[in-house]
Amino acid sequence: MGQPEHRTEWIPPEEAGLTDREQEILRLVAQGLANKEIAYRLGISQNTVKVHLRNIFSKTNLQSRTEAAMYAVRFGLVTLMPSVPIIEEEASAPAELPVAPGEAPEPAPAIAPTPPVEESSIAPFPRWQAVVLLLAFLLGIAWALGPGPASSEAPDVIFQGDQPGQGSERREALSRWKLVSQMPAPRARFALARWRDWLIVIGGEAPEGITDRVERFDLQRELWERGAPKPHPVAVAAAGALGDRIYVPGGVNPQGQPIDRVEVYEPQADRWSEGPSLPGPLAAYALAVAGDRLYLFGGWDGRRLQGTVWMLDPAQGRWEPRAPMPTPRAFAAAAVLGDAIYVVGGYDGQQELATCERYRFAVDRWEPCPPLNVGRGGLALVAMDGHLFAIGGGWRIPLAFNERYQPGADRWTPFETPITGIWRNLAAAPGDGAIWILGGWTGELRAGVWRFTPFPFRLFLPATQR
Repeated sequence: MGQPEHRTEWIPPEEAGLTDREQEILRLVAQGLANKEIAYRLGISQNTVKVHLRNIFSKTNLQSRTEAAMYAVRFGLVTLMPSVPIIEEEASAPAELPVAPGEAPEPAPAIAPTPPVEESSIAPFPRWQAVVLLLAFLLGIAWALGPGPASSEAPDVIFQGDQPGQGSERREALSRWKLVSQMPAPRARFALARWRDWLIVIGGEAPEGITDRVERFDLQRELWERGAPKPHPVAVAAAGALGDRIYVPGGVNPQGQPIDRVEVYEPQADRWSEGPSLPGPLAAYALAVAGDRLYLFGGWDGRRLQGTVWMLDPAQGRWEPRAPMPTPRAFAAAAVLGDAIYVVGGYDGQQELATCERYRFAVDRWEPCPPLNVGRGGLALVAMDGHLFAIGGGWRIPLAFNERYQPGADRWTPFETPITGIWRNLAAAPGDGAIWILGGWTGELRAGVWRFTPFPFRLFLPATQR
C-alpha cells in the first residue's frame, strides 16, 4: 500500500469536526464493509452512507476508501486486521438524507453451551467458522480498548440495523425440518400473522430497506401472492389477528424512529385502515393475542427499554395499561399457553437474555418460569400441543440448538436447528400440525420458509360404537 502524496494534509478527527456517525462509518470502512453492508448494519440507506463518506472525504482531505482505512488506523479509530480487504466504492450522493444517531462499539461474542438435543447430535462449527469467531473476538478486544463514539442515553444501538453475525445451514438432513419455499424477497424484523390458511408477512427490512410490502403465503397450496402495501412502512413491529382484522402496532419508520401509529389490515378485502394509536411510540415489543384482546410487552420507545404492558380491547378502541413486566427488555417473544402468556428471551443492548416470565392475563399477575438454557434475542416463540418452542435468536452468542418447554417441567429441552450460529429476527406461526418459520438474519437477509413438525407421529384412536 503506497504512501499518498497528500497524507501530511490529513486533518485529525477532532479538528475536522467528524461526527460520531462519521467516525463509526470510518470504522466500518476500515473493517472492509461495503456501502450496502454499512447501510444495513446502521439502519440507513446506501445514499446516506455515500453522503457521510463524501462529507468525511471533504473534511479530512481523503481521496479513497483505502486512505479512509489508513486514516482510521493512524488516528486510533480502529485497529485494522491485516487480512481485511478494502472495498472501493463511489462515495458521492445526490442529496443529504436524514442520519440516525451513532451506536456504541460491539463487544466480543461469547460461545453458548451446547447441551444434548432430542434428535441427532449437533455438529461442531466448521473450521472456517471457528477462525471467524476467533478473529471477531480479537478485533472486539482491540476495538473495545480503543476510543469509541460518545455513549447515548438510550440503548438505541439495537435498532441501527443488524450487527455482524454468521449463521450456516447444517449439511445433514433433519427429519423434522423441511425447507418448503422461498419468500418473494429476503426479509427480517417483519410482522407475521396467521389468518385462516394464510401466513401474512408485513413490512420489515428487505434489500431495499424498511419496506411496505405485504405478501401472503397459502399454506394449502404453498404459494405466494401480493397484498395491498402497508400505508406506512415499518420494521421491528409485530402483528396480531383479532377476528378478520390484523393489527400492526408501532414499529420503526424508515428514519429509524419508533412510532405510535397502529394500522389494521383486512385480508379478505385486502385493504388497510387506521386503528387506535398507541399511548406513545413503541417498537421491538413482544405481542400475543389472548381471547379477544391484544397484548404488547416491553420494547423500546426511542429513548429507553420498556417494561410496560398494554392491552387493546378492540370493542373499546383504546389501549389500557396492565401490570408491568418484572424485566424490561426488547426483542423478546410471547405466546399464549393455557391461561398464561409466556414472555421469553430478549436483548437489552448489551446481551441476550434467558429470562422467562409468565403473565396470568385473567388476574393481571406475573410469575417466573424456568429460564432458557442460553440467552436469545430476536427469537420466535410458538405454542403447540401443550408445548412452547423457542426458535432462533442470538445477537452475540452463536447458537447450536433450539429449545422446547412444557409447563410443569423444571427446564427447557434443546432440539435440533437447521441453521447454527446466528439466526435472529425471524418469525414463526403454527399451522396444520407444524410450525412455519420464515426469513431472519444470519449474516445476510434470509428468504427461506421452513416447516418444522414437532410431533411427526400422532396416535389417533378410532371412536368405538356401543
